[in-house]
Amino acid sequence: MITVKNTFAKDGPLAKKLGRYEKRDSQIRLANAVERVMEMGGVLLGEAGTGTGKTLAYLVPAILNGNRVVVSTGTRNLQEQIFFRDLEFLMDALGLTIRTAYLKGQENYLCKTRLNTFVHSPKSLSYASKDVAKLTRWANLSDTGDRMELDEMSDDDPIWREVNSTRETRIGARCPFFDECFVTRARREAMVADLVVVNHHLYFADLATRMQGGAILPSHETVIFDEAHLIEDIATEFFSTKVSSLRTERAISDALAAVGAAALRDDPYANDRARLGKQAIDLAATLFDLFRGPLGRANLESDRIDAAHRQYYHRLDSALEAFEMTLKTLEGCEESVDHCAHRIGAIRNDLGEILEHNDHRFVYWADTRRRSVILGASPIEVADYFRNEVLFKRETVIFCSATLSTEGDFEFFKSRLGIDVETEELLLDAPFNYPKQARLYIPNHRIDPRDERFTANACHEIKQLISLTDGGAFILCTSFKNMNAIYADISESWHGPVLKQGDAPKFSLIEQFISDPSSVLVATTSFWQGVDIPGHHLRLVIIDKLPFSSPSDPVVSARVAHLTEQNRNAFMEYQVPQAAITLKQGFGRLIRTAADRGIVAILDSRLHTKRYAQSFIRSLPNAPVIEQFAQLKQWWVSNV
Repeated sequence: MITVKNTFAKDGPLAKKLGRYEKRDSQIRLANAVERVMEMGGVLLGEAGTGTGKTLAYLVPAILNGNRVVVSTGTRNLQEQIFFRDLEFLMDALGLTIRTAYLKGQENYLCKTRLNTFVHSPKSLSYASKDVAKLTRWANLSDTGDRMELDEMSDDDPIWREVNSTRETRIGARCPFFDECFVTRARREAMVADLVVVNHHLYFADLATRMQGGAILPSHETVIFDEAHLIEDIATEFFSTKVSSLRTERAISDALAAVGAAALRDDPYANDRARLGKQAIDLAATLFDLFRGPLGRANLESDRIDAAHRQYYHRLDSALEAFEMTLKTLEGCEESVDHCAHRIGAIRNDLGEILEHNDHRFVYWADTRRRSVILGASPIEVADYFRNEVLFKRETVIFCSATLSTEGDFEFFKSRLGIDVETEELLLDAPFNYPKQARLYIPNHRIDPRDERFTANACHEIKQLISLTDGGAFILCTSFKNMNAIYADISESWHGPVLKQGDAPKFSLIEQFISDPSSVLVATTSFWQGVDIPGHHLRLVIIDKLPFSSPSDPVVSARVAHLTEQNRNAFMEYQVPQAAITLKQGFGRLIRTAADRGIVAILDSRLHTKRYAQSFIRSLPNAPVIEQFAQLKQWWVSNV
């Protein structure tokens, strides 16, 4: 009989399959804890450092348990690794076969209804005919409709936005392509699977759908959240309401295209519909421009909504209502037209909810981007949602990550998600010898990161460091402004390739980085986590500042205010622990195997001058701290 215990034994199936199997006590402890919680029910929090083998530790008991399990990951890369590599390996090693399914957010799948509408609309003429033909040919041949199969299509190719499935555009059982729909097919496979692998975005989309009476995922007794430190931010996104001029324009354009594709012979409202559609698009553009400000999110206080805003809002609402009514005159003749009418109604409801400011549990904001403005409302706290929709509705909930704790406990994480039930907790260090393998360099200067001299001083330190290691460096910045300034300075003097986030897709940048040992990559949020480059390729990680969330962000400021109203220290209870977890993620890019050697440099002088500095240091792996560059150089020359 196959058990968790004998699976991880020295002569067990993993050892036989791998050949060079290394028994890890921390991996076995986590696997035993997962098995125990699955059998008894309850909540497990497990922090397992890089190299522990946490994925196999929870997958083995998940496979053997017999109950349906949903595994939810924070990133698509990990989701693909689990499904296409780890599960196949384990089932082969164990000699077992269970029904598995891999489900992404529906925006990753082609919508045949939208494709049909698109190819018959004038909009298709604005794209190269060969691209439209290639897309159509692939749609007819693909078994999955997953855009992952389109290797030659870039991540931001606009043609995909014309044809992908979305929550708004999905019609459901009324769709003429429902039986051959790629999303429907994937969800049907998930409904009969024993183990379903999703990502957090999809898991919370399912929760939001269930709150409205629907469902995306099958009923399940157990959920395992890997990369669980991301849950609060993703849950906040999915319980938010958002409207933009782009969403409005797309809904109207889709409606007009759907009417055109219906090829109606008698449509007395055709001219009115076209006129009202254009009018609504123009009014939406004007309304959203009134909210335009500096790039980024800003609070949308009630006093920012003046008479001009309300005038255009009411005019837009009237135009949308009239346009919606012209669509309803066609109800029953085409399901896609009916659905477009519902989308227009949803925009009206959402916009009203945002601009009326009726719910004190939400913070209201305007997000100015280069090409659009988004108005939104986000929950100040997600703890109640999470507690009610997950903890109270699942027999077993397991949280795993390399970074869940701060200062050696899980209190911050539990407080953010409302985990006030009894929990089993496991804190497992990475199986690395940090005192031997790494040094934490915190230069002993006294230039505050808010000082205008900071960037020039940081560039000086960076040049010294990358010269010492001859590249192989990630420079992780806390803002795009810093990233661009550092990139411009380093590019002028460094002899090797200097890469920057945004200049190419992430996977391409990683490939370029690995291809030249002297490479330097300057990045911001996308590279702080979810990047695994073991070995000598990455031997230096430089972090410019402590990664505090911007206090001007509306959600952050609302959460700070909420805690302050309760006479709590928001900075120490929320901002510091949140930043410490992010910092630990950045540190974790460096040591990925027992053979790695390297330096993590944090250039923020507050680690020397502020009382909260030790909260950060205690949350990091126990690499010795060096303050003098000469001492760091001596260690590097002697050990690497």
